[in-house]
Order: sequence, then structure tokens, then C-alpha cells
Amino acid sequence: MGTALKDPLGRIRAIIYVRLSSHRGDLDPSTSPARQEEVCRAYCAAKGWDVHPYVVRDLDVSGSDKGLRLDRPGLGEIRDRWGEVDVVIFAKIDRLARNVVDFRAFAAEAEQHGAALVSVAESLDMTTPSGRFVATILAAFAEMEAATIAERVTAGIAATRKLGRWAGGAAPYGYKVVPAPDGPGYVLAPEPEAAAAVREAAERLLAGESLYRIAHDFNARGVPTRSAMLIAQGRTRRTKPAPWSTQVIAQMLVNPATVGRSVYRGEVMRGDDGLPRQLWEPILSLDTWHQLRAALAANGDGVEGRGRRVRAARLLSGIATCAGCGRKLYASSRKHASGATVPTYACAARRNGQGCKGVAITAEMTEQYVEREFLRMVGHWPVVDVVTVAVDDGRRADIEAAIADTARQMTERGADVPALAARLGELHAAREALPATAVTEMREVETGETFAEAWQARDVDGRRTLLVSARARVVVHRAAVHGRKIFDESRIDLQLGVFDDPEAQRLAEIAAEEAM
Repeated sequence: MGTALKDPLGRIRAIIYVRLSSHRGDLDPSTSPARQEEVCRAYCAAKGWDVHPYVVRDLDVSGSDKGLRLDRPGLGEIRDRWGEVDVVIFAKIDRLARNVVDFRAFAAEAEQHGAALVSVAESLDMTTPSGRFVATILAAFAEMEAATIAERVTAGIAATRKLGRWAGGAAPYGYKVVPAPDGPGYVLAPEPEAAAAVREAAERLLAGESLYRIAHDFNARGVPTRSAMLIAQGRTRRTKPAPWSTQVIAQMLVNPATVGRSVYRGEVMRGDDGLPRQLWEPILSLDTWHQLRAALAANGDGVEGRGRRVRAARLLSGIATCAGCGRKLYASSRKHASGATVPTYACAARRNGQGCKGVAITAEMTEQYVEREFLRMVGHWPVVDVVTVAVDDGRRADIEAAIADTARQMTERGADVPALAARLGELHAAREALPATAVTEMREVETGETFAEAWQARDVDGRRTLLVSARARVVVHRAAVHGRKIFDESRIDLQLGVFDDPEAQRLAEIAAEEAM
């Protein structure tokens, strides 16, 4: 294209484009939106161009590869107005693009619609071949500058963490950010109130209390959560703090920061010996922290992840049995006279030729009866969990992780293999000096819930777990009259194996009736 297009009166129509990655107000110096608009208007006035009344703005929008690139909302608005403009003008070339590919792509798009790009700072006129050549060179420099800045920031964060400094951001729960006592930068220090909450939760969990009970108590007492503290400090847009939950407490207790460790890019910072470094004052002792991790992992709240559970097909799957043969009933369905499908529990022994006359019963009404009877019998009883508490000193986990990390480093290009091999030998020797197995113990603890409360709070799979924990068995008998379609509760016998003998169960049932 040789020249920009003009309107019927022969005047060139320009639209101003403004972009800023971090908008801190129009009074922000140099690259502020107001300053960008000002220089663009002055340039248009000097050229005698008509300025479009609408100024396109992309504020708090990055122009780098990690941003939206050419999919920015402001550029989308310009695309909607291609027929109204002859020139897209911006204060500086890096306001439009941070790499050559994006700049040339948008320049080509503008040319296809009869428009040209103009950058004020570089006096860049894309209507001439020389202008397009210079634009490509300048865009290359902008791309290099963006890459250099990103590399410099990354290196700065890595160096800061290597020196044992806090690299920025909100402190993890239990800590506050304070100036480093031994030089420039910042470190973490325990925040008295939050650190006390961490220690209390750790002590109670290792004493056998459940995460549910601790979370419930913290919420009842109004112990401030991390989000509550951030709101009080004005560091978040949230206005309502999130409550304590079992997941929040578990994550808080196993956070490496609680023992003075720092994680960068998913890897804990390590010393020359391959073991994790302690960079600031710990809230918990290392032994306590490892015991917490082992206890949570053993009880299904593990920090290393847990296997996918297979959910029961129905509430009584694996619990309901046939009175005739003792086999478990399976969830099935049958066609009702109305044509509807009715879920059932049925015995497959008869159809499999195993000598049983078989039994089948409506699933939903059976489940309702079992739920009612189960809660009548034990609903007021406390739920008791069996937890595994580790009493190992926890060095095994650290050493195993250090061995794996050292072995990985040996495979990297340019690795100091002799030094790493020496470290690996020392780590293997340290592992051999540990006891052969970790020591654990089992404890029975009350969760703080009754069976009725737990039943209401859980889904079908959770309710089935409660039945299993009470060693419940549902025995289904054949109907007194063969082919009878009316639901009969007398066919169902709910048995609870939590009692040692039938007499104890009978007494418990009487106590449950008296409690109603």
C-alpha cells in the first residue's frame, strides 16, 4: 500500500490505541493511558488527521507471549471499526506488539483493510517500504527486550530463593513477611496468632482428633483463616472469608513452609548435601511435620494423592444379603406394569442354578426402611474412626526424595557427576542407618459427629461407609406369599455387628427406643 486511504473529503481518519500491562491510574508517569493518548493526539494534530472520538484501551493486558497476544479486547474493537479508520496510531511500538510475528501479522491485517500503523515514539510510517522495514527491526528489539525482562525476573526470583529470601506474594498461613535480619530482602517469620493455630491443629490431629472436628471447632471459635487475614490486610478483593474445612487444615499442616522450607517451580530448595534447606524459623518441628504427613496419608487424606474410589452402585450394595443362601444381593431393575423401570435388589443364585429359590425386593423402599431403622438404633451414638498415627522421625522421606533428585541431576547435561555420585553415596549410607521400617500405631478416636449428623452430611457412598463401619448387614427374606407385590418391612432384618453378642445388641436397641 502506498498511502493511507482517505474519507470522501480527503482527510485521514485515525484511531488511537492505548495498552498498559499494569494499570495504576491515569496519573502514572511515562506509559500511563493519559500520556499515551496525549502524544497520539498531538501527532495527529501535527499531521492534520481527524481523530476518531472513541479511544481504544487495553488496560491490565499484557502484550507478551504469556498474554492474549493479538486476541486482546481492544484489538477486537479496532477490527470492528476497520471501515471507519485509515490509521491506527499508538504511542510506542511495544504498546501494540511484543514480538515480530504479532506485529507483522497485525500490520498485514491492517493493510488488507486499507489502513496503516503509526508509532509516535519511533516516527514510524507504515505507508512506505522503508517504514515497514524499520517497523520489523523495532519489533525485533521489542521482542528481545521482553525476553530479556522475563529472563531477568526469573533469574532474580531464583537468586532470591537461593539466598534464603522470600521472593514475594502473600505469606503462607502461620507466617508474616519481615525484613531480613542479615541483609537486604525479606524473610518469613511466624505470625503469633496464626502460628498458634497451626500448632494446635497439629497437636490435636496427632492426638487422634479428626480433621472434621478441628475444622468445626475452629469455625465455632472464629479462628481467622488465611483469607480472613488477607481481607483484613486489604490484599484481596474478597469481602467474605472462606471457612475452615478439612482440606484447608490438611494443606496447612503439610505445607513445607511450616518447617522453614521453600518450594520453587514445584521443587523444594536443597542444600549441597541434597537435603531440603531450612530458610526461616519453623512453626513445627521436622519430626512433627513428618508424622502429620504420614498420618494424613495413612488415613486417606494423604498429601501424595489417593487412589480413585469405586462408588457403590446403591446404598446397600455389598451389604444386603439373601436369607436363603447368604449370598450378597446385586442391584438390578424390573419392569413395572406401568412400563416404568423399578430398581431392585435381587439374588442371582437361582438363575445361576445354585439351588436357591432367590429373592428380590424394591430397592428404594428397602433403603428408606434401613435408613430409618439404622438411625433409630445408633443415630445418637458418636462416630468413631480408627486412625493410623506415624511415630517415625520422618527422615526417611527426606532422604528418599534427595536420592531421587540427585539421581535426576546426574542425567542432566553438564552435571558434575563425580560430586553428585559422592552425594548419592552419602545419602545411601544415611538411608541404611535408618530403622528398617517406620513405626505406626492404631488409635480409635471420636470424630465429633453422631451417626445421625454424619448421615445427613454425606452422600450415598459416605452413608454406605457408615453402615460398613457399624458392620451392618441387611438380610432379605422371601415374601410370605409368592408373587406378592406390596412392600413388606417384615422381610428385612437389619443386623449390626458392632456388638459382641445378641444380648448386647438387644439392650442397645432398647436404649435407642428409650432415647426417642
